[in-house]
Amino acid sequence: MGLMAAFMSSVGAASKRGGTALKSFAARLNTRFKAAREKVRRYRLFTKTKKARLKLLTEMANLVEGTQSQLAQALEESRTAGRQVSNYGKVALAKAEKMHETMKKLLPQIRYWIRTGKVAADKIINIHIPELYSIVRGKVSKPVEFGLAWGITRLRGGFMLATMASNRRELIDTKFAVRAVDHCIALFGKAPRAYAYDRGGHSLENVAELKRKGVKEVGLAPRGRATWAVAVEMKEKLVRERALVEAGIGTLKTRRYGFNRPRTRSANMMGTYGQLAVLGFNLNKLARGLARRNNMVAVG
Repeated sequence: MGLMAAFMSSVGAASKRGGTALKSFAARLNTRFKAAREKVRRYRLFTKTKKARLKLLTEMANLVEGTQSQLAQALEESRTAGRQVSNYGKVALAKAEKMHETMKKLLPQIRYWIRTGKVAADKIINIHIPELYSIVRGKVSKPVEFGLAWGITRLRGGFMLATMASNRRELIDTKFAVRAVDHCIALFGKAPRAYAYDRGGHSLENVAELKRKGVKEVGLAPRGRATWAVAVEMKEKLVRERALVEAGIGTLKTRRYGFNRPRTRSANMMGTYGQLAVLGFNLNKLARGLARRNNMVAVG
């Protein structure tokens, strides 16, 4: 219901500034927008039973479907009219088009949930940023998180590299364990001498591939009863280094750097904010290191 309510309110607001065709569309469907607001109010305040909620969801889905068909006609008229539109109008028109395309994918997912009670694959969770997805974490406090997946690599000295996934399957552990080394080779011209990763990235194929790429000490934590590919002393060192990655990620997520929950409404800007957070972290790390080398005290 929240996603459909956001769609109706956003489309209604954008249509009032999106040119003649969209303004006419907003005027014609004014009663439909009012009906949608009333259904949302009833759903959130007065509907208690599951049956009543499903009934209201179905009615809202029908309302959105009718709005979608009318919006498609208005957008087509806007494209063929050839009239000049102000910059604000162009932004509003682009937003209405984006909402329309997103709802074309979302509405069948909503109807599937109403019909079966199951969440559809690749369910859209945000009407404004449809690229976002759910990430199963398996933690007691956070079994599921919502956003974009990132791969974080910690270098010697505590510096961090960040890679944003374009989809939820791109940076799974078995792939990223090798991809992180490829990233280092591309940046520095050679593979790291020693490399650690948790058991999610372990496989005999990955160990062999990393050695082939030039990693001398491959510290992929083994699964089950498999043995480490490094000596005991190196294993303990790599385990300590691997644990420091979580501390670095925790620091990035603090309010100081703003890696977590950036105030933006596009996936591209979320990637930009994430990289800016990592850049700020690395610059502070560098400044503190230079201050220590010169027997100075860094403040701030």
